Amino acid sequence: MPFCLRRVLALAGLLFALSTVHCQAIDLPPAQHLSTADAQGWTEQDRQHWYHTSAGSQLIPYDWFVALVDDQLEKTFDQTGVLSDPTREDRLPVGLSEPKSPSPSSSPTGLNCAFCHTTQFTYQGKQMRIEGGPSLQNNQQFLNALMERLGALLSPDMPTLLKNLKELNPPERFNTFATNVLNRRGEGVTAHTLTKLAMDVATFTQALISRGGRDLSPARWGPGRFDALGRGGNTVFTPLNPDNLRPANAPVSVPALWGVWEYDWVQWAGSIQHPLARNIAQVIGVNAGLFAWTQKPFLGPLSEDYKFHSSVDIEALKQLEHLARRLQPPQWPKVFPPIKQEVAVRGRDLYHGNKSKGIPNLCAHCHVAKQIKTPSPNGPSLQVTMIPQHEIGTDSLYLENFSRRTVDTGPLGRGRLSAKDASQYVTSEILGRDNHAADNPDYAFRTNEWRDWPQYIARPHVAIWATAPFLHNGSVPNLYELLSPAKDRHSCFYLSPNMEFDPQYVGYKVIECDPTAPGPPGGFRFETYLPGNANGGHEFTNTPTCNGPTNNGVVGCELPVEDRMAIIEYMKTCDLDRRVIRGAPVCRDLE
Repeated sequence: MPFCLRRVLALAGLLFALSTVHCQAIDLPPAQHLSTADAQGWTEQDRQHWYHTSAGSQLIPYDWFVALVDDQLEKTFDQTGVLSDPTREDRLPVGLSEPKSPSPSSSPTGLNCAFCHTTQFTYQGKQMRIEGGPSLQNNQQFLNALMERLGALLSPDMPTLLKNLKELNPPERFNTFATNVLNRRGEGVTAHTLTKLAMDVATFTQALISRGGRDLSPARWGPGRFDALGRGGNTVFTPLNPDNLRPANAPVSVPALWGVWEYDWVQWAGSIQHPLARNIAQVIGVNAGLFAWTQKPFLGPLSEDYKFHSSVDIEALKQLEHLARRLQPPQWPKVFPPIKQEVAVRGRDLYHGNKSKGIPNLCAHCHVAKQIKTPSPNGPSLQVTMIPQHEIGTDSLYLENFSRRTVDTGPLGRGRLSAKDASQYVTSEILGRDNHAADNPDYAFRTNEWRDWPQYIARPHVAIWATAPFLHNGSVPNLYELLSPAKDRHSCFYLSPNMEFDPQYVGYKVIECDPTAPGPPGGFRFETYLPGNANGGHEFTNTPTCNGPTNNGVVGCELPVEDRMAIIEYMKTCDLDRRVIRGAPVCRDLE
């Protein structure tokens, strides 16, 4: 038996086994979107650019994806939290890109910014979508659903499928897919074209499974979490040397985008300074063909341009960055219970402190960033506060993985580097191939410097009400628990796409884990005892030293319930927006 056919047969068996790992069906309420996008400063055209502009990542051939998606698969995607875009005839979900090529059949669709930075949740049976917020989609379930559908094309077994294709008698599922793809490409439906397409699907799916297997532990991420540094490092650096593979076992919540342009450092660890370098890292981390040459035989020396060739579209990244800069944070929706003005004013005093009333500053000393004295007109304007991990006391695995990781650069010839230095090196090389980077006023003021310090960003609280769950790893379901002693936080709760919003405690309705009963359909069990999931730290609790500086995660003494609720009421307002975003609309929540 030829070697390539043996590989295809083995793949068919793997896909058959994979098909048992599927998303549990759930019935979601009808989509009655209460979109706040009009109040966020975007037009419908802006939104479509955000949803579907390709920055160069490559997931699957566009014509394959369009041919695969039917009512059932679209419903399955919805159940994984991938958001639909009803304006698209081709059924591209939010965050999957349009082809860049004039010939769509020869172009891939891939993930763009909107895939992670568009949020949707449920309130009283209706769905609310917010642009720029943290997605609640379950990435692993989405990829599983895609691979299951591809695997079904190759069933019941590869020899039978190939025999039927040669006789022009393909199974109905494969025939529907192949006819759609081949017609789009202007190719005839023949035994040759059908067989070639089947072999292409098998080879591609094998590569997709292999790429997903590099992450080693994505099934534990759940909705709205990614180990971006772990997965990105595996995608980028494993082709240079298989020994560069590491577990991607420290997922973090997707951060919101509002006002991020104003920060001098970004990411939960404050690890990246240059916004374009950060976006390049994101694109190559979800596959932009970087270092594809390592999989091909090549004779002779490698040119520098060839070494760093990829599908990254820097001009598209710049367009998306400018679009994100125009996005305004969402304001507390009118369909929610109205903000209690007197309580919010009391919360503002607690948040910022009020010396005349003898009220200490509980939050602002960390979460209100310092203004840079002479900022560039193009940013940044804010020096964000970074807190050492030993002081804030939150889970450290994310920081440890990045700071301890090293990379063998192999054929790049740079020896073994820290993950920080390797990431800085690669993104700088790609940036250096942008002909307009040096004279671009938006980026000339920032250097591409990375760092791996043991610290977390005290993220400014712009529209924090729309960013649950909380802490960097998403281990706390609402603001009330975040302001409570750690012993009073849930150690296990369920997450799922389209979570029910809780306007009282601000976050998601807590569905507790019951060991004697199954969880809700499609629910992800968030267990805080697992590595990377700890929910301790950032704690207001009574200890002998709670009034002074500590190194054990205690940030203050236990707050009376009424003080917690007052701070929460204040954080529903847009008062914090104007402290971050230059030119933010006038806030009238506290008038």
